[in-house]
Amino acid sequence: MKLRAAARVDLGPGSLAFPKPPTVCLRADGSAVCIATSRTDSGWVTSLVRVRPSGEHVRMPIPEGAFGAQPVIVDRGDGGFVVLVDDRNAVLIDEALSWSRAVEIRGTEDRDRQVAAGGIARQAEDGDWLVVLSDPVTFQNARTIAELHIDGEVLAWESIELLDGKDYPMAGGRTSTAPGGVKAPIIGDVIDVSGSRFVAAQGSDTASMLRYGSDFFTLAELDGSKRIARRVYEESGWKKAAGKHGIRARFTSDGTSAILTPVFRTGGRQRLIGLVDRAIEEISPIRGAATFALVDVRGSDAILASDEALLFATVED
Repeated sequence: MKLRAAARVDLGPGSLAFPKPPTVCLRADGSAVCIATSRTDSGWVTSLVRVRPSGEHVRMPIPEGAFGAQPVIVDRGDGGFVVLVDDRNAVLIDEALSWSRAVEIRGTEDRDRQVAAGGIARQAEDGDWLVVLSDPVTFQNARTIAELHIDGEVLAWESIELLDGKDYPMAGGRTSTAPGGVKAPIIGDVIDVSGSRFVAAQGSDTASMLRYGSDFFTLAELDGSKRIARRVYEESGWKKAAGKHGIRARFTSDGTSAILTPVFRTGGRQRLIGLVDRAIEEISPIRGAATFALVDVRGSDAILASDEALLFATVED
């Protein structure tokens, strides 16, 4: 896959340094939205930022969430945005980013806290929104797929579920289980496309993936009971292989592909894999943009991010 740079927009040193991959998505109008931090006289401020290829960008500050939480963007098109700052609190923001209103999320009263794990919420087939949440005990292990219902200014969790660990080549240790002893993998992203749900399972636990390397990676299409119907792409056996291995995945906004990003430099270049045909394309680096990585694709539009800037690009034939 070849990309041609179109416009770079700087957002400030360290503004997109965490989490990995950064929370960025392309919109249908060619603009992008992201979660970015900026240094002010009173300290670091986290904001929802809308960026256009012209360099124009506008920020809306959002409140700090619970410890360990990473904001999640819900892009409702003309209806504006919802940013989940954690599993119990959100901010409603209009499309122009001119006003905001803090709201509470219902449905958390009878369960332990599970903080938001960052990323982009995807709209489910039933109109709700798919969000990845962490374990109640450890903020790093994002194993839960939750459905969020939005009705005007009322937000409520509808359901939460884990993937069935028996479907995945898990070889992790004591942290490979969710609270209660249920064996379930960590999740990088989830999306519904044309009646099918796709998930990216990134291993047994996040701490091992980041420090020692992961044990497996599975990109799969699920059936109606949320079991694996088709393995789109899978690598396993890493615990017995030399070196450290790991893959992060993010589905593209157009719902056609997944971006596979190696956790370690020894993993080579990023790749794009089609969800239907399973075709794999290696992403060629853009000259002069060695610090940037692809984070989203929508049709012929692409966007890359570094720790401090966004790079708009076009996909070449």
